[in-house]
Amino acid sequence: MIGINSLASKLRPVLAAALCGLAFTATQASASTGNNFTMLDGTGAVVGGTNDVEFTWDGTLNTSVATAAPNATLSSDQPFFGITWDAHDVMVYGPGTYTIFTDCPAGSPDCGIGASYTVTVNPGQVMAHMLFDWGASTNIDVINVWEVGQFGPSPMFTGAQTTTDAWSGDDANIWTFTSIDWDGDGFNGSGMIDGPFPNFNANFNVMVVAATGGNNFTMLDGTGAVVGGTNDVAFTWDGTLNTSVATAAPNATLSSDQPFFGITWDAHDVMLYGPGTYTIFTDCPAGSPDCGVGASYTVTVNPGQVMAHMLFDWGASTNIDVIDVWEAGQFGPSPMFTGAQTTTDAWSGDDTNVWTFTSIDWDGDGFNGAGMIDGPFPNFNANFNVMATTGTEGGGTSTPSTDERTLTPPDIEDPSFGGGAATGLWSLLGLLGLALAARRRT
Repeated sequence: MIGINSLASKLRPVLAAALCGLAFTATQASASTGNNFTMLDGTGAVVGGTNDVEFTWDGTLNTSVATAAPNATLSSDQPFFGITWDAHDVMVYGPGTYTIFTDCPAGSPDCGIGASYTVTVNPGQVMAHMLFDWGASTNIDVINVWEVGQFGPSPMFTGAQTTTDAWSGDDANIWTFTSIDWDGDGFNGSGMIDGPFPNFNANFNVMVVAATGGNNFTMLDGTGAVVGGTNDVAFTWDGTLNTSVATAAPNATLSSDQPFFGITWDAHDVMLYGPGTYTIFTDCPAGSPDCGVGASYTVTVNPGQVMAHMLFDWGASTNIDVIDVWEAGQFGPSPMFTGAQTTTDAWSGDDTNVWTFTSIDWDGDGFNGAGMIDGPFPNFNANFNVMATTGTEGGGTSTPSTDERTLTPPDIEDPSFGGGAATGLWSLLGLLGLALAARRRT
């Protein structure tokens, strides 16, 4: 499958001494820029790279090699050893175990011909499989396993070409997707099997700047039953990750036009954090979650995970703390709210969807999310499940709701509202009682 031209043969002996860049072609205009490419030789030394990689992704995750389709692009104007590169058929996968064969035609990585990689992608990780063309050498297989974190243990290429993006060329950056040492040889990435660079590791580290619609909100009561939600949540994110509660700043938004029990809600001061351990206090003013006043949550965010801390307003009750820990995967073990309001986005209302960021059971009580400490919903779990793409908002349009979460009798009788008329009415009365009895924060 791979043709090694004479120029490649001449260059191979001097690869370890050179520092150059990479070039691909991209097909989409909306992207995150300033991303990193690091090439390691067989000893783990950096032998090239660039920091102007453009990354686009539609937010979807393949779940089978047999049905996989390209859903991302990687591109740069930088040549690699003076020769133009092209990355094509970039396929991003969700958690699972996959076998990729190296002598397959583009778009058919399951053909069963040639050497193979078998890769296990754990919860919180995604896999990127791509084909590289370098001069006359074509369809070179490269596989990265990505998770949230800082690049290492290998050194990252920090030279030019950089961009004005804050993360460009920064080896201390917390990447949305960083290439890990998935084969356990001590070097990030995995050695290429085919092509002119055997045992060289091509690593891409990228940021995701998100704007999507049709995302999910699922509210669980203290028993784990679904008591409300919506599927038209708009999610935006600038791609950055906070690493300290003391210096954290809002970097995302979550919004919906749907009321919750007939009352408008608002999520504000949404702060996304990378891996680490964080303590959030509940009686702090907006924007200062480290104030030391009130009850607290202490949360450990593992590699491959992101923490979302937000303040939730519901009518006169304000600044209710909600904390989700997110990773790539399907929502569970709790049931997901699947009723309206939905949008035309493919993932909207789909409880089998593999989310870019799904809210997990981070406190280990058997229910997704974690019980709220403050506000009118003690021990209720507010979960947000979202897709992240590098383009503009997903484009799905809202479907008129026949199931708005209001206080009208038809909604109380809706079986999806927590188990039928009796359960729905019990949940409704309980929430109203809590709302009236609780001290409302202002």
